[in-house]
Amino acid sequence: MCTVGHVSRKLLLILAGSIVMACDSGNSDTGAAGRAGAVSSTGGAGANAATSGHSGAGGNAAAGRSGASGNATAGHSGAGGNATAGHSGASGNGAGAAGHAGNGAAGEHYTGPSVGSAKQFAALAYNSVTTANTSSMVGSIGVSAAAISVITGFDDPGYKKYGSDSLAPNADLTGAAQRDVTILVGNIDPRACDSDLTDVVGGLTGDVTIHPGVTCMNSFSADVLINGHVYFDAGGNPNAYFIVRGNKTLTVADGAQIVLQNAARSCGIFWRISEAVTVGKTVAFSGTLIAGTAITMKTASTLNGRALAQTAGVQLDANTITAPSDSDCPHTQ
Repeated sequence: MCTVGHVSRKLLLILAGSIVMACDSGNSDTGAAGRAGAVSSTGGAGANAATSGHSGAGGNAAAGRSGASGNATAGHSGAGGNATAGHSGASGNGAGAAGHAGNGAAGEHYTGPSVGSAKQFAALAYNSVTTANTSSMVGSIGVSAAAISVITGFDDPGYKKYGSDSLAPNADLTGAAQRDVTILVGNIDPRACDSDLTDVVGGLTGDVTIHPGVTCMNSFSADVLINGHVYFDAGGNPNAYFIVRGNKTLTVADGAQIVLQNAARSCGIFWRISEAVTVGKTVAFSGTLIAGTAITMKTASTLNGRALAQTAGVQLDANTITAPSDSDCPHTQ
């Protein structure tokens, strides 16, 4: 259950016949997810709140949002605010590292995950990369546990393809990249949830805005469906990162779109899904897709990011995958 103030958007998450609604972008004084912590501050002038929430004028909050002249160790910085992370009110100064996972100030150092040696790959699979109709890749194509011959449909000599039978110095290129994907997952999984959509239940459909940090969907017992638009809002910080983490499968409905706003970058978005990922037809998707098993993209969908399948294949059908470049995303490389 969530307590919601001013909700700007919602996302329909359909789970095992149930409708699950994620509430976000609200101003909530209580709740496990959102911008506020478990306890709101109620102090007026000069009052200090030890836990997260909203402080009044002159109040100090350890996390959440501060009012005018308030000092917040975490939150989103407003006009005149100097926040390492989070929201501080006018003339507020923030110095914390919490808030939306330390993604507040525009010039803040990147603290998100790194893809390591997998950076060059548009598609990296365990045992196959195939396409039913002509697909386009900007970036390398690799399989870590099979020969190059299982990469099919990419016959243009301009493609860089690697497998377990690649010759030196690339003999272990895909194996090392896959190990770095394992390290990437090990970096993502222990991170605390900044927004927990696990127990948020509702019946409204619509779109959702994701803020920087870790958005968890870990307790869903069946497939999660994204339908509509998902907005990733970096709040003007090009070094912001976003993690969407789920422990089952993810299906993206036909025609869904990932929309990047306010300096958000595709290389700063990580979809960590424990099982399979299926992207429907004509989807515009962004971010690094990390699937515990297989990744399937249906006809005419695009991915601005990477498809990384840990224990199975990547199956395509007239798709385009564009891996982020070093010049576009130096902080994640």
